Amino acid sequence: MKGVVLPLTITLAVQALTSMAMIAPAVMAPVVAPELGVSPQGIGWFVALEYLFGMLSGLVCGALIGRFGPVRACQISVCLAAAGLVAGAGAVLPAVFAAAALIGSGYGLVNPASSHILARSAPPGMMSLIFSIKQTGVPLGGALAGALVPPLILYLGWRWSAAVVALLCLSLALLIQLARIAEHRGAGIGASVSFWAPLGMVFANPPVLELAIVSMIFGSAQLALIAYFVSYLNLELGYSLVVAGLIYSCAHAAGIVGRIFWGAVADRFSPRPTLGLLGVLMALSGAAAAGLSADWPLPLVILVSALFGASAVGWNGVYLAEAARLAPAGQVGAITGGIQFMTFLGALATPPLFGFVVGLAGGYGKAYLVFCLLPGLTGAYLLARLRRRPPV
Repeated sequence: MKGVVLPLTITLAVQALTSMAMIAPAVMAPVVAPELGVSPQGIGWFVALEYLFGMLSGLVCGALIGRFGPVRACQISVCLAAAGLVAGAGAVLPAVFAAAALIGSGYGLVNPASSHILARSAPPGMMSLIFSIKQTGVPLGGALAGALVPPLILYLGWRWSAAVVALLCLSLALLIQLARIAEHRGAGIGASVSFWAPLGMVFANPPVLELAIVSMIFGSAQLALIAYFVSYLNLELGYSLVVAGLIYSCAHAAGIVGRIFWGAVADRFSPRPTLGLLGVLMALSGAAAAGLSADWPLPLVILVSALFGASAVGWNGVYLAEAARLAPAGQVGAITGGIQFMTFLGALATPPLFGFVVGLAGGYGKAYLVFCLLPGLTGAYLLARLRRRPPV
């Protein structure tokens, strides 16, 4: 267990700060959008671009690991995120496009590189738990963005707020260099391999493909929460930006607890039924979030938001550990990059579609109700198929 502490600490920190960089623009959206001359719903297109470039960078990460090692790939990821935050301060559309491309490219490297590191150091019986602890970096990054960015905007303005987050990312890159963790370059995936090879590995393996499809659907529910929840609370329910940010932080904080809990459950029982249960819970909590009202007591709003976060943000470690188990030796990064392509495909499609449904249905709450249906059906399918499976 001692051998996993330093790798886990580094990968957790990388995940947290790249997630904070990804989510910070969504928190800034109500302030930045008017300056750009777009509606706050336009943040969906920014998030979609982030995930588009994350999809592509994830596919090349296996080759990057093979050439430079996974630790160097982690350093590159936080440096790209920092560069994107600085670029976005230009507040013109080309600069915003560059910001999305850089932040997304950095984010796309994190899971393949981290999975390669942790697959070598995590005890086999604790894979889901270790991966889930690392994945708490996503809601931790969201909680940091929700709690810190709104006050920073009030005191420093949104440009300097972005600069502060960028400085944190660059500081982490330096600390990783000082830590001198051992590199393990990938086997079997080198720079000469086709760009699409990781995706081909996914489609050639039915259990991996099913996992990828589930992650794509669950990723859509997670992105609906990440990209629009602050705008929902602020613009539709009337909470101030600071209060909305704190509620948003509570949802992500619940996701932190949820990821650890669900990782332990998956190690104790099995990943597939755990994912099925999570899908059903996503649907139920998402429907409850869709019914939020400004007349509700604030503690009840926080509770519903936390339940939504614990499920919609709580599943990733379970699926990443399962992907690492299914990967051929030395190709964890490549398989993870291929599955992540599918996960991010759902994320790519969700924000623009969610924004469209908001306009069509006349509100964020109704859009959340629509988007919680598919995860619920997917979860029910996984649980029903488990029940139909004959005894061995």
